[in-house]
Amino acid sequence: MIDFTNWLCGEKINIIDIGARMTPGEAPIYQNLIKNNLCTITAVEPDTSTNELLVKLSNAKIYNLALGTKGLSYLNICQLPSCSSLLEPDTETLSKYSGMEYFYNVIDRVSLHVDEMDDIFQDEIFDFLSIDVQGAELNVLENGRRNLSNLLGIHIEVSFIEKYKGQPLFRDVDTFLAGNDFSFHCFTGYGTRSPRGIEIDNSPINGINQWLWADAFYFHNLYDIDFWKEPGKLIKLACIFHNLYKSYDFSAHCLKIHDHQFGSNYLSEYASLISNLTNTCIKSSSDENTYLAKIAQKINYN
Repeated sequence: MIDFTNWLCGEKINIIDIGARMTPGEAPIYQNLIKNNLCTITAVEPDTSTNELLVKLSNAKIYNLALGTKGLSYLNICQLPSCSSLLEPDTETLSKYSGMEYFYNVIDRVSLHVDEMDDIFQDEIFDFLSIDVQGAELNVLENGRRNLSNLLGIHIEVSFIEKYKGQPLFRDVDTFLAGNDFSFHCFTGYGTRSPRGIEIDNSPINGINQWLWADAFYFHNLYDIDFWKEPGKLIKLACIFHNLYKSYDFSAHCLKIHDHQFGSNYLSEYASLISNLTNTCIKSSSDENTYLAKIAQKINYN
C-alpha cells in the first residue's frame, strides 16, 4: 500500500457518510483510508441501533438525524432494516423481481423531523461523500448544494428501477451531478435479480444480468481550474482514486496536474511505487499518435 501521509502534509480527507448504517462484518467503502489513518468521519444515520458499530470507526462524529427537505416526514421501517426509507416502497415494481418484495415489506412507520444538509453543516468543508439513503439521495443533494460545491468525490447508490415510489433513477442523479461539475467514473458493485418466480442456483436473490441498483463514484471535474487551485485537493483526490477504487491511472493524472501547477515531482515517485506494487507501468505520455497510427494501420490493413 502506498502511503500518502507525507504528500498530504498532515491533512486528512474529511468524509461525510450519509445513511451510515452498518451491519456486523461490513466495511465502508473508505475502509482503506481508515486503515491508513488518512481521514476523519462524520456519520449521519437516523437509526440509533447501529451506533455501537459506528463508534468503532476512526474518531467518527455521529449525527442521528435524517437529511433531505426540511420538515416532518415518516421513515418507513422495512422487514430488512437497510431497506428502510423516507420513501414508500413500490410494491408493484418490486413484485416483478425475485427475492425483493419481502425485504421491502413495511412493518412500521416512524414520524421524524428531516433536516437539510446545508442547515446542519453550515461551516464544514467535506472532501468525500458516501451516501446511501434508499432512494432519497437526490433530495439530500438538492438541499446540500453548498456542501456539494466543496466535494472532491461522491460515492452514491443509484437505482435503475423504482424500488420506491417516485424514486429518482440513475439517469436523474447522473444529470444532476453532471450539471454540478461532477464526472462519472465507475460503478463499484451492483444488485441483480431474476424475474419473479425464477430461481438461479436454488436462490431467489441470485440474478444473472439484470442490474437493479449499483454504487457509483463521481469526481469533481478536473478541468475546473479554479476549484483545483488549492494543492491539497489534488493530493486528496489522488489518494481517493488509489485507495478506494484502484484507479491508478487517474491517481497519476491528479499528481501530474499537481506537479504542473505546484512544481512537485510526485508523479514519477508514484509511478515507481506502483510499478513495484502492481507491475503496472505508468508514465507521462506526450505523443500517443505514433502508437495509435500503428493500430490504425493494422486495422486498415486487415
